[in-house]
Amino acid sequence: MIIYTRMDTSYISHRSKGFTLIELIVVIAILATLASIAYPTYMSFMDDAKRTSSAKTCADIVEAVTRFRSDNNGMLPYTADAVKPDKNDQIFLKTADGEDADMLKILTNREEDEDNRLNSLKEFYLRSTEVEEPVDGLYTNPNNNELGLYDPWGNPYYVVLCEEEDGCLDPFARKKRLRNKPCIVYGLGPDGLGVAPNGKVAKKKAANKEEAEIAAEEEADAILDNVYSWKKVSK
Repeated sequence: MIIYTRMDTSYISHRSKGFTLIELIVVIAILATLASIAYPTYMSFMDDAKRTSSAKTCADIVEAVTRFRSDNNGMLPYTADAVKPDKNDQIFLKTADGEDADMLKILTNREEDEDNRLNSLKEFYLRSTEVEEPVDGLYTNPNNNELGLYDPWGNPYYVVLCEEEDGCLDPFARKKRLRNKPCIVYGLGPDGLGVAPNGKVAKKKAANKEEAEIAAEEEADAILDNVYSWKKVSK
């Protein structure tokens, strides 16, 4: 009985030393396969989360501009000397640092010239997470102390401020006005290749029908990829 016990213990001990090389290769292959299946799903989930965050920021900017306008007799939050309206009385801004005509400083109560403040109430109309890099939050450029507001992919937001009582023109349907919207905002989405709100559709100059169709598809994809403050687009 004792001999049997020793032999059994020896047998168990021998089998418990570890995996063989083939077993390890099989396990690694299984893990790699699972990772390759899960990774696209994970990235899609992360993009959806970023898209939701970006859309919320678009809405926050619109709300901030609307509140500021209401508190200041219809005035819009930008320095008039820095940018001029187009023929439709619209102001086009980007929230990149130095390209927003002081809109962010006005809305976050950071105007430096106390004698010429537009935010006379010193109200914090827009609040955002402060970040050290120009990604997913409010960023202060250390070289010029300018503010920028960036989406989760590191791109600025696009802002249209509208003087017209009828509201802004839809950047993607140039003759359609968005009623009662003094401000519209959008981001360029995960690939950063959306159409900028300049009143013109970004198309290639098509030399033939085939190129025209390709350009139209690219435009549709770009619009679909954007995140909006004023409408939802189903993907």
